[in-house]
Amino acid sequence: MAAYIETSMFLFDVPPSLIEKFCKIIDCGDCSLGWRDLAARILPSWLDLRCTERFEAAGKSPTRELLWSWAQKNKTVGDLLAVLKDMGHERALQLFRKGDKTMPTEEPPNTDIGTSIQLSYSTYTDSEGNAQGRAITYSDVKEGTRNFHQNLKVGEGPFSEVYKGVKGNLTFAVKLFKQEKKASWKKLWDTFRTEVEVLQHHQHPNILEFWGCFSEADRYCLVTPYLPNGSLSHRLHDQVGVALSWQERLGIIKGTAKAVHHLHTAQPYSVICGNITSENILLDEWLKPKLSDFGMARLRPHSVNQSCTITLDARPHCTMGYLPEEYIRDGKLSVRLDVYSLGVVVMETLTGLKPVLEKPKHILLVREMEKRDMLYGAVEEQGGMDTCLCHLDPSAGRWPTAMALGLFRLALDSTASRPRGRPDMAMVRSVMGTAGLP
Repeated sequence: MAAYIETSMFLFDVPPSLIEKFCKIIDCGDCSLGWRDLAARILPSWLDLRCTERFEAAGKSPTRELLWSWAQKNKTVGDLLAVLKDMGHERALQLFRKGDKTMPTEEPPNTDIGTSIQLSYSTYTDSEGNAQGRAITYSDVKEGTRNFHQNLKVGEGPFSEVYKGVKGNLTFAVKLFKQEKKASWKKLWDTFRTEVEVLQHHQHPNILEFWGCFSEADRYCLVTPYLPNGSLSHRLHDQVGVALSWQERLGIIKGTAKAVHHLHTAQPYSVICGNITSENILLDEWLKPKLSDFGMARLRPHSVNQSCTITLDARPHCTMGYLPEEYIRDGKLSVRLDVYSLGVVVMETLTGLKPVLEKPKHILLVREMEKRDMLYGAVEEQGGMDTCLCHLDPSAGRWPTAMALGLFRLALDSTASRPRGRPDMAMVRSVMGTAGLP
């Protein structure tokens, strides 16, 4: 028999079907039964209320935004029920109440087959730069991927598989989250939900666009544009043909930095990606970078020391080269982790080397660069400049000397062993605006 939601359950864990019904009721309510009265009871200030009004003006559910923000404070179903009781909102209370219990939780969140959890009216840009709108349905996903046929699988990670789909003249990508026997559906659902929330609420020119998400029994998938140039990793290490020029690499570095800065300065909470790699930086047809893969992301309040300790998930060996020691050893998660990972990506893009070198065997790229004293030998001693520049990937063409040295300095500062020694993303962007970086 399925267990039932207790009042101690975090709002994050409430099934989306229930949240959808609740949002519709509150969004349509008037006066004391509407979202503004709910906001007055849970928001810390009227300034936050003004921010919520902007979401409503943009056509988004204000109630959903309120719950998303409130849930970050570890609020529970019981907290929400207390507020609804104080409001006298019996209709909303009845959604959660079922005797002394509410809803089953041991079964996966369930929606009707082919129904979007929150179907967005997707937009994309055609070859002439004109914005187009398309509604992607689950039937389109199944038909476009030939029911997730293996011949259309274009990528695979520890938690998901990526398929290419086609609907008419529209090509899209479908990320299908994998249900492993050893993993509970809740862990899978948390990963899926986190990525959907980040993509929905943090749109940016250098973050992968979100086109829709769907659930069928224990199968979860999200739909995004299909980017023809693959990942930065593919273009640096696997592709045979024309290599990325230094101008293109600079644009990719700068665009990625803008995306990370956008997430770190997001309101009301900073988004820690936790998984910045060259594999997760996708390139569109104009080689514009799109940061992706946010299933590992965490939200943290803006504070002087925003860090926490989490359980380290099993990672592929190649991904470990992007992670700092404090995370690998102690599971300490903060925005400085993202800065470190971005520094590795910059180093990788400059040198064309993988983050974990095969020769010497399994040596981290960061440690090899430090060992060769590339930064200080090049900057402090004039004679060391050639030592630094000789590690640039020759296939990129001739980098401007000051620019290359500035990027090397930035990369090594960003991968400092002590988190406090690393610049924040505001400083990273500032450095890119100086030192010969346009």
